[in-house]
Amino acid sequence: IFCICFMLGAVDNPFLHTLPFKEAIIEYNLSGSQKGIKTLYIKNYGMQRVIYLKQEKTFMNKEKFIEKYILKTKKWIYEISPHNSIAIRTPNLDFLLYIRYKELSKKEQEKVKANLKAINYLPILDSDFKIIKKYTKVNDISCDLLLQHGQEICYGYKGALELKSNISLLGFKKYEILYSIYKTKVDPNLFDISCYSIKDDKIKSVQKYEQSKKIIDFLKKDINLKSIFIKKRENKEDFNQIIQEGIKNLMEVTLLKNE
Repeated sequence: IFCICFMLGAVDNPFLHTLPFKEAIIEYNLSGSQKGIKTLYIKNYGMQRVIYLKQEKTFMNKEKFIEKYILKTKKWIYEISPHNSIAIRTPNLDFLLYIRYKELSKKEQEKVKANLKAINYLPILDSDFKIIKKYTKVNDISCDLLLQHGQEICYGYKGALELKSNISLLGFKKYEILYSIYKTKVDPNLFDISCYSIKDDKIKSVQKYEQSKKIIDFLKKDINLKSIFIKKRENKEDFNQIIQEGIKNLMEVTLLKNE
């Protein structure tokens, strides 16, 4: 999943949302079927990001070691293996969303902006989702919980930073949580890919173009906010029941659509 709130360099851009720090190194712990570490390097208030992943992945009783870098710029996302001289490129979904937004009428643009604000700029993928605002805190950062297709993901800073996630799909389980933010200078060489050959991933690129259309089509319509938000129950310390109710609601909606 890619956040729809990176800085895209336009004053009237509703997807423009930055982090409150210019540079940082952010560390995550990974567990479940995917054990290891994830380090996020931030520059320009989140406009540029490098993700470094080093992990052991277990799926269907098979183990696989993965090490890679993912560079996100305003327009592109590059996936790089440190043992390869090729960078696989796909369009940044955030930028595609902005391009489609610019093609809308002024009335539709206003609706998109209002809907983005209503859902606190969380990175929705389609109309099947639930939200619990101010669900918890991670590293003292307020967290909004997004329930989407059986995934539970907490975002901070109005959707600009993933704080923790719980993903379970077909026997694969991944747990991820942020445990440290170092607000420090980041080595600019991490963002230099001039020594790599660029290769476009045409299949994923087409998927992102189609996904950007679905998201904008959803955001330009009236959203039934009452059906989206799940109220946080102050008298309960454990919100697993709320999470399960939200997932159950999503499954029921999906089943009805497929009938």
